Amino acid sequence: MDREKYFYEAFEGMKRLGPGSAASTRRAMDFFPPKSGIKILDVGCGAGTHTLMLAEHFPEADITAIDTHAPHIEGLNRAAAEKGISHRVRGKVMSMFEMSFDDETFDLIWAEGSIYIAGFVRGIRDWKRLLKKGGYIVCSEISWLKENPSEESKAFWNAGYADMNTITGKIEQIQREGYAFKGCFVCPVSDWTENYYDQIEENLRKMEARYGADSPAVETVSGLRQEIRLYHSHPDDYSYVFYAMEK
Repeated sequence: MDREKYFYEAFEGMKRLGPGSAASTRRAMDFFPPKSGIKILDVGCGAGTHTLMLAEHFPEADITAIDTHAPHIEGLNRAAAEKGISHRVRGKVMSMFEMSFDDETFDLIWAEGSIYIAGFVRGIRDWKRLLKKGGYIVCSEISWLKENPSEESKAFWNAGYADMNTITGKIEQIQREGYAFKGCFVCPVSDWTENYYDQIEENLRKMEARYGADSPAVETVSGLRQEIRLYHSHPDDYSYVFYAMEK
């Protein structure tokens, strides 16, 4: 429980809980062809930043956003109420492993920085039933940018996320699962640095000042610092990549 507490403290006040930016989110939205009256499922919505962007970009859409962290969902629902869009934007505390929605409910499933929790292949396989015919999944997924990344990067990510693959490998997985691949793009370095890691660093400094060297918070802080150092050392090895696919 302490580990989870410190993890959320490291991300306190952040609008995004993973690498990304408003520009990348908007660019990814353009993969989905404009339609009226669509239903969207935002899986692992976090603080709801991209949920509200979806609501703005698709002004007639009915949006359900799920996350397991209740404070995030409460914040999203408050923001939706303040914007007067609660009738079409609803946050629910729900795990992506326990989605009880009917088959063929959604036109678009959005998963920004979250599909890794399920695993990329399992996610696109399990969620397929929820899509209408012609429905899309648009997701961002950490991917190798080269066939031979550094040994340091390989050791870190093989331990943390065995589903890592190259962009070509991810496209092949999409097609093997019976989707039509519709496009992808690599998120820029700034999505990792100024929009993500720079903000985490500020929170980590506050945690170091708040807790002593013997605190269990040290494990969380040091783990995140290791991740940050790795990216700054090898920014050409990997990145988040947005993928779009059609059922």
